Amino acid sequence: MQKNTYSKHQPDLNRLPGVITTIVSQKKNAHRFSIFIDDQFFIGISESTLIEFDLGKGDQLSPDLFREIKDFEERVTVKSYCLRLLSRRDHARKELYDKARRKDYNPGVINDVLDELEEKEYINAAAFARAFAQDKRRFNNWGPIKIKMALKKKGISGSQAERAVESSFDEVNEKDLFSDLVFKQKQRFLREEDLFKRKKKIFDYLSRKGYRQGDIMKYLDDLMDMVSR
Repeated sequence: MQKNTYSKHQPDLNRLPGVITTIVSQKKNAHRFSIFIDDQFFIGISESTLIEFDLGKGDQLSPDLFREIKDFEERVTVKSYCLRLLSRRDHARKELYDKARRKDYNPGVINDVLDELEEKEYINAAAFARAFAQDKRRFNNWGPIKIKMALKKKGISGSQAERAVESSFDEVNEKDLFSDLVFKQKQRFLREEDLFKRKKKIFDYLSRKGYRQGDIMKYLDDLMDMVSR
């Protein structure tokens, strides 16, 4: 399990209180700074933390101040990580929480950050659900049942998942959709000469895609005719 920033270097708290003698930007990341106490490295912090606490040479770092810095720094780290994930694609809140926990970040800090991101609408469950449903329908040919199950696993509520699916399939002609899917697998179905078993294969194929059994049954005879022609 990958640990958070502070697990890589555990400061010696016995050195506190101590006077900050040097603050220098790090060679590998100009937005992070190394704090030296009594001319010895103590911790690395982000630029945001440096500004937030207005730290400078000659300031005294007490145990209480260090704890405040540590808590703030972890929040900055978690927020930066979540924003980095969101810059790649939309995520549901539960996805972000699960990924952050795998980094071993504090659950309370994660939830605090996610609350802020929701308030600022970086996380929007309804928008995420709509985009997810559209993508899975268009690019994966998933049906309503499969999409709703996937959304619920991602922490989307049942009502939001239902609305997203309804919106995604609002203008879809199911008969045309089923015909297109089955036609692409026509040769596979034709290999089954027993007509009853062929019909079952078509039914099972569309069921695995996540389409409702009642909807499949409405067009099953038509699909059988299309395959057999």
